[in-house]
Amino acid sequence: MKKILYVFSGIIIGLIVSALIMNSYNLDKKIYENAKESKQMVNSNALTMMYETSSGSGEYEVSSDTSWPQEGYIFNEELSSCENGGKLSWNKETKKVVMQSNSSDKCYVYFDKYTSIEITNVSTSNITNNSITLTVNATAGENPIKTYYYSNNGGTSYVESVSNSYTFSGLSTGTEYDFRVYAVDSAGYTSNVYSLKESTSNAVYLAEYIKGLYTSDGENGLYLHDGSGTYGAQEAGDNSYRYSGANPNNYVCFGSDASTCPNDNLYRIIGVFGNQVKLIKYDYAGSNLLGTNGDYVGTSSPSSYSTYKGSQSTLYDYYWNNNTSTNTWSESQLNTVNLNQNYLNNIGSTWSSKIATTSWKVGGNTYQNIYSVPVKTVYQNEIVSPAESTTYSSKIGLMYASDYGYATSPNNWNTNLSNYNSTTVRDNNWMWMGYYDWTITRRSDTTLSAFFVYDTGFVSSGSVFDYSGVRPSFYLNSNVTLSGGSGSSADPFRLGL
Repeated sequence: MKKILYVFSGIIIGLIVSALIMNSYNLDKKIYENAKESKQMVNSNALTMMYETSSGSGEYEVSSDTSWPQEGYIFNEELSSCENGGKLSWNKETKKVVMQSNSSDKCYVYFDKYTSIEITNVSTSNITNNSITLTVNATAGENPIKTYYYSNNGGTSYVESVSNSYTFSGLSTGTEYDFRVYAVDSAGYTSNVYSLKESTSNAVYLAEYIKGLYTSDGENGLYLHDGSGTYGAQEAGDNSYRYSGANPNNYVCFGSDASTCPNDNLYRIIGVFGNQVKLIKYDYAGSNLLGTNGDYVGTSSPSSYSTYKGSQSTLYDYYWNNNTSTNTWSESQLNTVNLNQNYLNNIGSTWSSKIATTSWKVGGNTYQNIYSVPVKTVYQNEIVSPAESTTYSSKIGLMYASDYGYATSPNNWNTNLSNYNSTTVRDNNWMWMGYYDWTITRRSDTTLSAFFVYDTGFVSSGSVFDYSGVRPSFYLNSNVTLSGGSGSSADPFRLGL
């Protein structure tokens, strides 16, 4: 009977001891859980905080603080320890100590005196529909800043950079991102983690944006060719929005996403046709784009042409069609090789995929019906009712003679293209570049000629085995978006990637 009583008493005592141990463990566990939830610590004999007395002294004193130090100290992981094997670590984002332990424990937490990096602000700029730039303002501590770390997913992953500015690209349109930034100094110590949220802009289609710049004829250099208003009688009547005048803000950076657009990647907007933007290369294309095969001729020196307005040191010349010496566009290697093979390959798939396949009007017309008539008539004879209904389907073409005619200020639209060498006309025509310029338009009353712009600005015809400069022209897909820019040559429109 006494044996049973002893056993029963032992069980009761064991349960009491176990309960006390569990209660003690749960209490200490709660202390650290509470500490993780706020900066405030729970006072407990299970935790002793030790602060270094002065930087580098290695001497510590017990602190009576009841909250984790937020600045002026760094966690010393090497000295910090627990009596029963608990592991201590510092959460740099929450700035709190975290303990991992399977039992009740008493711990000593050491903090060294140290002035570390302080990130005071992170600003955003260059916000587009697919990119955001972060710029960090930070104050270095005892050691210089070595590396910055950037996250756009709330700290799940970071990218490393030595620059205090970083651009996240390839983002989703109209999406909010949770950015985190911190820095590390040359001694390996980490700054505070700075958090902010920012959203990419919603998609803006380039064609719709350009149309939106038009409020009345001449505003922002745009003219709506709807056949009405002051210039209605001279307009194309196709409801296109065309840029006209000496130097409108119609520049586009195409083929490059560099922060500063290279001159070779500057294009200009001829206009918006339906829901497609039509571009032409600002300056003449070189062999780096068109190659030295196909209808390549050779080079010319810009110094020989006082009218040349560009900045190239060498001009590259091409035949219109030396392959068969006829003015049939489908037989031209300038078309099939230089433009629609070499050029497309050289700009790369990212950019060529933005170009729409177009049915180009290549039936042309007679010399008199293009050369000696004003641009409205040229448009009718070239586009609406050409001598032949021939078309050619491809991505890349050349300007139409009427494109060039409508690029001058509207006061000159009633001037015959043969007289576009007048300084009043050509100096107010943004498309005139001061060198020989092929158009895509053939001369229908002979099999040997096509129209081109002379260096002095007027339009005439020349043999297809003469040579001229080439400025590729094309229509963008209707879904091409605008990501920034004002349209000036220094700040051209940027396209979404």
